[in-house]
Amino acid sequence: MNQDNFLEITRQKYTGAVKKARPLIVGFHFTNACNLRCKLCGAAADQPLADELTTQEAYKAIDNMAEAGLAHLSFGGGEPTVRQDLIPVLRYATRRINSVGMVTNGYLLDAQFTSELARAGLRQVMISLDGAGPETHDANRGAGSYEKVIQAIKNSLREGMSTRISFTINQSNFQELKDVLALALELEVALNVQEFRAGGRGAGRDSLVLTREQRREMQRYLFEAQKTHGAARIGFENRYIISEDENTKKICTDPNLSDDFYDYCVGCFTGIYSFFLKSNGEVRLCGRYAEGLLGNLKEKSLSDIWRNSEILLQLRDRENLKGRCGSCVNRYICGGCRRDAYSMTGDIMAEDPMCWRGR
Repeated sequence: MNQDNFLEITRQKYTGAVKKARPLIVGFHFTNACNLRCKLCGAAADQPLADELTTQEAYKAIDNMAEAGLAHLSFGGGEPTVRQDLIPVLRYATRRINSVGMVTNGYLLDAQFTSELARAGLRQVMISLDGAGPETHDANRGAGSYEKVIQAIKNSLREGMSTRISFTINQSNFQELKDVLALALELEVALNVQEFRAGGRGAGRDSLVLTREQRREMQRYLFEAQKTHGAARIGFENRYIISEDENTKKICTDPNLSDDFYDYCVGCFTGIYSFFLKSNGEVRLCGRYAEGLLGNLKEKSLSDIWRNSEILLQLRDRENLKGRCGSCVNRYICGGCRRDAYSMTGDIMAEDPMCWRGR
């Protein structure tokens, strides 16, 4: 298939997909409070916001999202386990939404609390780990926190939860990626890798951000590891690797497959299938784009926001992409990282400044 045919087919499928855009996945920042003070915390989590959702408001927000067709809700923060009403809100969420998970530092997941979470219906947990051993992890999160994570993983597995390690890769732990994957395989859990951005308490530490070359090396390594261990065992921000993934390209251009979520890859999900919810009910997108502009679930219907927001309609229109992204043959199955474009240039539709493809 030549590039012109590929571009036209993927343009048609992408156009069909975004016409049916729906909020399927949310990262719910349940609280801004945290029991740790990690040096590289992107959220600069510390104390709860003054206007955080109450328990009853959280129930209503969950109803609002469920009515909009939400498929997966992930409790995060801050640190969700420090909120005293986590168990009842979690229990409510698991009754309204099909898939519910939690991202945690693991510090409070002793055997008893983990059992309570499981009884409340939690089936998925992702636990942050910054290195293959305590030296790297504890340097960011505090002495003794590595052992807490390892025990939390074991407790979660004991309760039958689908358990993942969340590894935020940066210059200080880049060389430990292979060892972290080996540890995940040894513990029989999945691994999810995301990249460090210099925000929050990590603001100003741009020297820790991966170079384009390191990003390419990381993605190619994890892409090959997926072939060995399965995509379910290894997740990563796989943008750009699409340019080298001939199998996914065939799926995306298969005339017998639809343009629905499970049949077609739109690349960057934000504003199409995913969003974030602040602990005060504000809807926002990846990288805090449009924060305060999309609406608050205390007052607005998520369905209305998703259908009618001019900001979201503009974001979904990839004809608006600029620079290298705007001319890339893969723009309808990738779209670049809109978070990096916005945070580094101030323009959500700018070319992705960190893309390594062709460089």
